[in-house]
Amino acid sequence: MTALFAVLHHVAVLTLLGCTLRSIVQLRQPFDLSAARHLRATDMFNGMAATLILLVGLVRVLYLEKGAAYYFHNRLFIAKLTLYGLASVLSLVPTLEMLRWRVPLKHQRLPSLNPQKLTQLRVVAYLQLACLVAMMACATLAARGVDTAAFAP
Repeated sequence: MTALFAVLHHVAVLTLLGCTLRSIVQLRQPFDLSAARHLRATDMFNGMAATLILLVGLVRVLYLEKGAAYYFHNRLFIAKLTLYGLASVLSLVPTLEMLRWRVPLKHQRLPSLNPQKLTQLRVVAYLQLACLVAMMACATLAARGVDTAAFAP
């Protein structure tokens, strides 16, 4: 059971990473009806992967791995959770924008997207990518028993 949840967790992380990278690429393409639909779909998969990461991760921490006491006393693990929270808040920017696109897309119309909003979506995607990379580093180190106290003078 532990291995199954570990695999599920890693697949969800890789899916989230893929969605983030896909968003970055899509936001560099010309914005047309097809691009808007693909961005919405990518955002939906991004949200599902992020939710799966949280749920499977909680099960692993609380029931399957080294136990909550081990992880919640590790500052790198806390940093990883903080980065997850930051990435989640950042993801609200594209999600709320793309929810606004639902009606125009339903009527086969291109949603409006001004250059400032497009730039904002691009910046958010890169910030999410940075959070993911930092989360992976924190997770790797925390799982190996490294704590930030080891780096203190």
